[in-house]
Amino acid sequence: MWAEYARSAYNRRVDELEAAIAPLLWGGVAAGVALAAIAAAVLVRGTQRVAVPHERAATRDRIVVALLTLLGAAARLPAMTRPLGTDEAGTFLYYASKPLAIVLTIYGSPNNHLLHTILAHVAVRMFGDAEWGLRLPAFLAGTALIPLAWWTARRLGCNGALIAAGLVAGAPALVDYSNDARGYTLLCACTLVAAAAMAGVVRHGARRAAIVFAAAAALGFYTVPVMLYPFVFIAVAALVKRGARRAPLLAALAAALLLTAALYAPVIAVSGVKAIIANHFVRPIPPSVFFAALPHVIVSGWTRSMAGIPLVVQLLIVIGVVAGRRLTLATGAGALAVAAVVLVQRVLPFPRLWLPFLPLLFIAAACGWRWPRFEALVAVAAAVALGLAAAATVRPRETGELPNVLTIARTLRMRVRPGDQIVAGVASDLPLAFYLRGVPIDVLHPDVAHARRIFVVTNRTSDMTLPRTLELVHIDARAFTVRRVDDYGASALYVLTR
Repeated sequence: MWAEYARSAYNRRVDELEAAIAPLLWGGVAAGVALAAIAAAVLVRGTQRVAVPHERAATRDRIVVALLTLLGAAARLPAMTRPLGTDEAGTFLYYASKPLAIVLTIYGSPNNHLLHTILAHVAVRMFGDAEWGLRLPAFLAGTALIPLAWWTARRLGCNGALIAAGLVAGAPALVDYSNDARGYTLLCACTLVAAAAMAGVVRHGARRAAIVFAAAAALGFYTVPVMLYPFVFIAVAALVKRGARRAPLLAALAAALLLTAALYAPVIAVSGVKAIIANHFVRPIPPSVFFAALPHVIVSGWTRSMAGIPLVVQLLIVIGVVAGRRLTLATGAGALAVAAVVLVQRVLPFPRLWLPFLPLLFIAAACGWRWPRFEALVAVAAAVALGLAAAATVRPRETGELPNVLTIARTLRMRVRPGDQIVAGVASDLPLAFYLRGVPIDVLHPDVAHARRIFVVTNRTSDMTLPRTLELVHIDARAFTVRRVDDYGASALYVLTR
């Protein structure tokens, strides 16, 4: 249960922040800002070098990419104000709402997606703590994936670059995570830039491309350490590719790792390296448990990535990958290398950790769809159709949520009195704590031993029934009179009176 782990680690580490670490801290911040500025400048210059054979085609592509970006933004906007999910609320409560010193040094749990948290911290300071403000960095990164997919596809020599952008614009999974205040769309963006830059390193040994790759990979690692998977995939696929220029390639890989270490220096100095590489969520599990659950994890990764995409489109994607001959020795070696990393780690990856591979899959599929005369039309149709599917399909959040949290919070604000306590289980406590800000009751640390009345929130989506929720906080229901205040279907509110 990451919330309990985060709370204990967070409380333990916050007390260690003293003025003595300020020089190291702000030195790391300055280094990170400088790296981001260099990466942005190099990337902007690199995009100006994308070659398009004919000026007419170039103009058409720019217009279509702009249209696809607008369509993708429109598909992502409606959910910007939906209630926060569990991990989103945790991002705000533990990190984004705190001073930057905490954001950059306290790694209480992997929920601190450092680069995203910095951006979310800035967004909250600028626009307030409304849901859309906290989600703004993820939204902007998720929208930027659309032109990035087109750019990356062209750099990889794909003839269906517009179709790839259309798939990215409307894919429900990418739409979802563009409205999730977490770092996954930033991770996807870094992966696309790294893949495009690596193509330049492999073909021409270009120094500029090597710098872009190193910066993109390092920023991806700084967002979420699971950048390890796309990094390994891209690196191995490049190394085994025939004719690859290995000297600049190896230099780019080394530079990426050195930049990553520099960015993580403040975290390592304060929280320790074990907080990153040996926390509760990345510890190996017994082999028997790992291999028994692995098939389900693989299937779940595909189904969640393709959630909301019609089966016929899924089949077309697979056919496109095969027809485009993108299942080469290089990609196979990269995939096997990633599989080897997972087997060595013996950690069951969450389905969302494979999200960075989804835009690459769309690019590979689009390469096999050779419809040059209808490419723009197919791209727009794909964006519209998948965008409508995203709007029409209800998909449960992988990171957890409390259904009807706004109604529950409103009810509690009207009912709680001094001396009362509120208890909520896994997936419910963090969203509830966010929406009860200002109420003088600590949802995350309830003092149930001295409370006259205890309000209990249950959540069927996370299997937090009343008995399980009470067991979690060691409450014996026999010592109370239990009354249900209201039932909201997926959630309910009870009051226990001594």
